[in-house]
Amino acid sequence: MRPRAFSLAVPWLIALAGALSAQVADANHQKVYDKAASSVVAIRAEAMGERSGTGVVLSADGLILTSYSVCPRGATKIRVWTRGPKLYADAELVATSQAHELALLRIKPKAPLTPAEFGGSSGVRIGDVSYTLGNAANSIITDDQPSLNAGVVSGAYRLDQERAKSWYTGPVLETTAAVNVGMEGAPFLDAQGKVVGIVILNYSPNRFLGTAIPVDEIKAVIEKLRGAPAPAVAAPPAEEGGEAWLGLKARDAGGRVLVDEVEKGGPADEAGFQKGDVILGMANAPVKAAREIAQRLKALEPGSIVWFTIDSGSGGQKVRVTLEKKK
Repeated sequence: MRPRAFSLAVPWLIALAGALSAQVADANHQKVYDKAASSVVAIRAEAMGERSGTGVVLSADGLILTSYSVCPRGATKIRVWTRGPKLYADAELVATSQAHELALLRIKPKAPLTPAEFGGSSGVRIGDVSYTLGNAANSIITDDQPSLNAGVVSGAYRLDQERAKSWYTGPVLETTAAVNVGMEGAPFLDAQGKVVGIVILNYSPNRFLGTAIPVDEIKAVIEKLRGAPAPAVAAPPAEEGGEAWLGLKARDAGGRVLVDEVEKGGPADEAGFQKGDVILGMANAPVKAAREIAQRLKALEPGSIVWFTIDSGSGGQKVRVTLEKKK
């Protein structure tokens, strides 16, 4: 009978071991959340429409790191929500690096912030526990709590193409932890709650899982951005790269915005713009003054696709333009 008794005990021991393992995992999830939750913030900004994302606290006095897709060069009305009372702080855009998918903000907090602890990404391995933590569906703004998602590191490879309003190409870490709307710029955390990556929008079309830039790829860039001089009032932020090029000049004429000049071979010329066309709208927003076109271009990057509404004499029509690098 002893063999039978032993055989009955084995499943019970396996079940007990599984339950204990689950408890350990749950405890670690809670530990990571408690450690890092106060080091992430919610961000909203205006850049060709409202954008919403996540930021990582770099310093107690108000330096915040986020994704360039959340706060591109030229972004306005930047607001940052920290945990606590439902009040936001206006932020200034200190510096950006489009190629590295990074933007640096500064706020004046009412109380010292809790900086995130950064780790190293060189030791991260496939199968390691990983977390994403951020403003998913505006969870910080509406519920005063960042959304924690647990998974494993499911890949480590290179992204060679830009996509989904994301410009970073190079080595990435992939995770099965959820990357939901509003998680752009969120920290990618290891089992100790240390930041080992920054979540981006770019992804592999063959895998469709969340990706993050390993911190070892961008630590030097972050330090460079932190060293950027404080911007003067109304001055544009420091920027690596140039703004998008449309290739036309427009002017105000009797309440209308007219195309005054089209550069041969430029994006506007390739799209079919002609001198005398009336520009009615840009990116689903009306255009009431010529200066608005230049202002909106500052928030866009080479390769962006923009739809214009123009009147060439036969009523409004949609024109698709692919912007190029400024010459």
